[in-house]
Amino acid sequence: MESRGEPESSRAPAGEILVDLGTTAQYNLCTRRNPTMTNRTILLPLLVTCLMLWSCDDTTKKTEGCGNGLLDLGEACDGSQLQGATCASLGFYNAQGALACTAECGYDVSACGGHCGDGVVDGAYGEQCDNANLNGNTCASLGFSGGALSCGANCTYDTSDCTTLCGNGIVEGDEACDDGNPENDDGCSSACLEETGWTCDSDSPSACTTICGDGLVVGDEACDEDELASSTCETLGYYGGTLTCAAATCDFVTTVCETYGRCGDGQIQAMYGEECEGSDLDDQTCQRLGYYGGGLACRTDCRFDLATCEAAGRCGDGIRQAMDDEDCDGSDLGAATCETLGYGGGALGCLGTCLFDLSQCADRISPNIGTLKYVPAGTFQRDETPTNLSTVSAFRMSQYEITRAQWTAVTGWADPSNVNYSSGVNDPVQMVNWYHAIAFCNRLSLLEGLTPVYAVPGVDFGTMWYVQIPTVEDAAWNEATANWSADGYRLPTEAEWMWAAMGADTENPGVTNTTGYMKAFSGSTGSNVIGDYAVFGYYTSEPGRTMTASTSPAGTKLPNELGLYDMTGNVWERLWNLNSGSPSGPLTDYRGENVGSGRLRYGGNWSCSGVGCFISFQTSDAPSYQNAAIGFRVVRN
Repeated sequence: MESRGEPESSRAPAGEILVDLGTTAQYNLCTRRNPTMTNRTILLPLLVTCLMLWSCDDTTKKTEGCGNGLLDLGEACDGSQLQGATCASLGFYNAQGALACTAECGYDVSACGGHCGDGVVDGAYGEQCDNANLNGNTCASLGFSGGALSCGANCTYDTSDCTTLCGNGIVEGDEACDDGNPENDDGCSSACLEETGWTCDSDSPSACTTICGDGLVVGDEACDEDELASSTCETLGYYGGTLTCAAATCDFVTTVCETYGRCGDGQIQAMYGEECEGSDLDDQTCQRLGYYGGGLACRTDCRFDLATCEAAGRCGDGIRQAMDDEDCDGSDLGAATCETLGYGGGALGCLGTCLFDLSQCADRISPNIGTLKYVPAGTFQRDETPTNLSTVSAFRMSQYEITRAQWTAVTGWADPSNVNYSSGVNDPVQMVNWYHAIAFCNRLSLLEGLTPVYAVPGVDFGTMWYVQIPTVEDAAWNEATANWSADGYRLPTEAEWMWAAMGADTENPGVTNTTGYMKAFSGSTGSNVIGDYAVFGYYTSEPGRTMTASTSPAGTKLPNELGLYDMTGNVWERLWNLNSGSPSGPLTDYRGENVGSGRLRYGGNWSCSGVGCFISFQTSDAPSYQNAAIGFRVVRN
């Protein structure tokens, strides 16, 4: 046979096997054909190899193992060969499921559902448990008192190792009782034992009752013989007494306790701190307790319920309530300061009465007449009639009567004083009529840049001369009007002078003064002497009288409670009011009528008796009248 163009030398002798070592050759050990060699060949003379090659059989045989469709040893199935098994025959719950065979020749039960023993509790098929899976239950959760729960071969609970259930209402086994609950202290304990102090019947469930008379307090017994369970009349809410126990019922006997009373018995017992009882408020109201309104009620502890009272407020609650006439409350001063109140400076405080504490405020100082003392607002009885009450607003008053030196310095006018009845220029100015006094007030106001209070038709107080002031009755000057809101200087009103002279009752701020009008002199306490406070009585023989027929320097004597000097004595002090009398009843900032026979003056003088120094003593004269015992002092709002 030809080699199809191959060299002769490359052909192998007949009967020899060539092994292709080339990288692209295919070699079949079971063929007798010599493969085409693309690379060099070698001769394999090994006889054994040839014999083996000659013995190869190219007939195809089926192999053994999984996947050959035959059931081999150790295989559950192979392909469609299932050995007649089904889901149901294997114990699975889905009898209609399709059993199959896996590639590993084991049963594929994925479509068969669950079965007892798979560890999954299939409740739909009646399983309570499955192997170690007890579905979260224990003997106790199944109603037993204890023990070890297990799962049976049929996937139901095996309770053979659970102990008997105490509390199921059935007396069984060694139970002394069973009242149907697991509670203690009701006669039958949680271990189904009869508790001390109780007796239980044998019914199911057991009914247990206390033994009254055994000295033990159990169940609903309040006490038992002498055992009171630490209770006393006081612990039961009574205010005293001896508590005992009823032998037949084991209830408290409170007969003696009740004689002492308790909150809730309908009787207010203030000695034990009760303020009220039910609807009995002991005639109290929010207002009587110091509040500004609200509806008082009584709490269950017999103390006042002040909720609505407190909502209305009171002095002392720390909230300034100006609508209820509080100046301040605690630290709430309403933006007021000593300065806004007319003082020169200092620290403003608040009294417990919710009025300003001015004790640390410095007095306002006028550069021309010196200190102006603050006079707080107040209400006082002005005469012997209790209903004749006068209320005045706060104001400032010159600490001293206007002196001769101040007169000339302020006005630039000549000193009108009668020097024969004066010890010097520091004495009060005198020989001034009412017209002189209001003219001085306006000149002082203009000097200090304040708004003048008084107006007289056709009169310019800024340019007038002293000689232009009338010394006889003058109709135009008698028509003088006052601007009470102006910040300038003016004469005191009758009510202002009396209130200042009695000391404004600084000991009882905010309280109506009913006795000050009876004072014998300004600064009087009832036991001190007039001679220490007033220059008076030259023409008398009274103790303490002055021995000089003249005025004395202003401030020679002691001041009154407000620090005001010579409010009584030295010279009479002119006031704004006409001598027209006052209406009866309460008056507020009363300034008098516009008609009358003369202008008032108060305070007595160096020559008159002590009677003239009484706070309530008044006299009057024509507005043009001049005298060596008449002067004045000034005030400001």
